Amino acid sequence: MSPILEVKDLSLTVPTGHVLQKQKCILDRVSFDIPRGVSTAYLGPNGAGKTSTFRILCGLCKANQGNILYNGNPIQHGLPAKSIGFMPEQPYFYKNLTPSELLTGLAQISGIRKKDLPLIIHNWAEKLLFSDILHQPLHACSKGQVQRVGLAQAMLHEPEFILLDEPLSGLDPLGRELVRNVLLEAKNNGATLLFSSHILPDAEAICEQVIILNKGHISYQGSMSKLLDFEQKWVISLQGEPIIRKHTELKPLTDNSYQLIVENQKERDDIIQLILSSTETKLLAVEKQRHTLEDAFINILNHGSAQ
Repeated sequence: MSPILEVKDLSLTVPTGHVLQKQKCILDRVSFDIPRGVSTAYLGPNGAGKTSTFRILCGLCKANQGNILYNGNPIQHGLPAKSIGFMPEQPYFYKNLTPSELLTGLAQISGIRKKDLPLIIHNWAEKLLFSDILHQPLHACSKGQVQRVGLAQAMLHEPEFILLDEPLSGLDPLGRELVRNVLLEAKNNGATLLFSSHILPDAEAICEQVIILNKGHISYQGSMSKLLDFEQKWVISLQGEPIIRKHTELKPLTDNSYQLIVENQKERDDIIQLILSSTETKLLAVEKQRHTLEDAFINILNHGSAQ
């Protein structure tokens, strides 16, 4: 199956604003594909070029070079509005409008029939828990409430492609869990998700694919599972007399129990055999060392790879 989105050699430079008007490179020949029906995290440190990529995809700014294909068709002025849902990092809405008025106007632009709007808006307000502020001016709403309204406007027309820039920003832990569940439900219903986030545990929980951008270049593109499996270390928990061998790391747990961290499966098997044959040492547990997306992300930024 062909990707829903293909980005080829995308480059963007902007003037620095100095007298000499030098150019600053924001994106440098960035290329990636977004598989259909898959959730992808678009990650990177501040200034990596994530928001600039999203702005180009939505037609809010123009790249210096590169090609964008959506469903195999070249895109010149942004992705088709009725097929996508977009939420910027900092949504700017008319503050004197209520969420109900805002969503009504935006839903009509998205092509939703007027007679269907009240029920659709009510359902999204219930799902994202902002029913109590539905008829309250936005200027009287908290940042987290506005964030939920922003997510609703991106998704109420059930787009096939959902593009979100920091959708979990400004939300409390309950709000983050709620949004995670909404995004997972959309993916399970067939939508394609591409979103940026600095909250890496949430990206790890939601996404199957990862793109890591650093200084305008892609440092990693691939599956989440492959990225988090970058080391084959094992943790062996034991009790009694510690066993120390070359290439092992010993960590005390209590006065009489320890963890051994070994670098490969052969070393793991050798140590397990030693423990089982010992009368002074008891095997408690064996498990593969778990790495988080944050571990992998920091390693890639510091060393250029997950190793």
